[in-house]
Amino acid sequence: MVQSQNKGFTYTPDNMDSLENYISNVTGNKIKTFDAAQQKKAKEVLLDRKESFLKSIKDSTFIFDKKINKYLQNLLSQIYKSNSQIDHSGFYFFINKSLIPNAACYGNGIFTVNLGLLNLADSDDEIAAVICHELSHYILKHNDRALKAYLETFNSKENKQKINAAANLKYGRRAAVATIMKDLKFNFMDHSRKDEMQADSLGYVLYNKTAYNKQAYVDILKKLDFSDGMIFSAPTNLKQTFNFNDYPFKENWLLQDDKLFDTKESVNDFELNKDSLKTHPDIPLRVESIIKANKLSSTKSRTEDLALIKKRISENSIEIYLDASKLDIALYQLLSLHEKGEINDASFNEAVTSLLRKVYLFKEAHVFGKYIGQVNPFSEEKYLNEIRLFLNNIELKNIRKIGYYYCQKNETAFKDNTVFQDNFTFFKKLNQN
Repeated sequence: MVQSQNKGFTYTPDNMDSLENYISNVTGNKIKTFDAAQQKKAKEVLLDRKESFLKSIKDSTFIFDKKINKYLQNLLSQIYKSNSQIDHSGFYFFINKSLIPNAACYGNGIFTVNLGLLNLADSDDEIAAVICHELSHYILKHNDRALKAYLETFNSKENKQKINAAANLKYGRRAAVATIMKDLKFNFMDHSRKDEMQADSLGYVLYNKTAYNKQAYVDILKKLDFSDGMIFSAPTNLKQTFNFNDYPFKENWLLQDDKLFDTKESVNDFELNKDSLKTHPDIPLRVESIIKANKLSSTKSRTEDLALIKKRISENSIEIYLDASKLDIALYQLLSLHEKGEINDASFNEAVTSLLRKVYLFKEAHVFGKYIGQVNPFSEEKYLNEIRLFLNNIELKNIRKIGYYYCQKNETAFKDNTVFQDNFTFFKKLNQN
């Protein structure tokens, strides 16, 4: 794990026992809201969600950072102060380490805000706007309504017949039942176009009562309708970083090979999971609806605290990517931050050498393809595609040399850095064979 100078994020809560009790209580309370006919299946779904959420906490999905928590609580206090009708006594906002711009409402008082959303926004106002939108999902009981509709579908005569028919198959019974159950699996974060429009409308009502910049409500929606090129648009200096006097950068490392391309479909290269707000329906239509229904005014945005939060996210994003073995995105982030002077040399060199070591080990074990994406010819992500070409094209014999000469070039400056020296020793041994 690459530690930044601020010692990184904390992934383990100090109050795990009380969090477990809280999640159990809100789950139990939600189960009680379903009638007898639906309660058994609702209980099954909600308990499964509870266990999944607890596992996510233990698997370091969320961060517990005092500065970011304080920042969010300040925003929430302003929203609650302006909307005293909201009973927020049972609310808890978790910070998801995902760098996908998103936020979510679970319908039971639990909300999540992704680091990616904090990184995308340019003001407190924009974050507050998204929070108001998610609070509206809770107030409008969208999650409850969706779960009840799911239970009605699951218990319908038609689906029971499908399940029975699959269960009675002579061959492939288990696979057939599994397919049906997968199709029927409930996703708490799926919202229809109608739900999103309603949450936009009520969300703006809540937001309009605050002192936040009204135009920001539309601005953040437009940003969430991002294109691929907006995410990985910063230039990187790949060739210069891996060019050495005794081992020059080879142009064939960036040659395009058809087998490296994913030509099946156009995808979002930033998709580390499936929860991107890009999937929310018809953002341009939603923006138009808000503009038509409201007179948007603009006031001065407050950005000082958010700027510090964004800096903290940038400093720790490399650790997040490396831990997830997203080495292509980690290398992009490293090079782009270094190009902008936003990462210190010690952290940069530790991370680069650790990343090269991982690339070597993954290729040696023939598991490289599991972690590093192929080039997407449909995307506008020039710099990320270049890095993917490089990582896919370099062979074990190349990585041995690249790692060794990179360490040799920086040896004097980092002779007392234990992580760097450990990686240097690793590459020295490889080049002795």
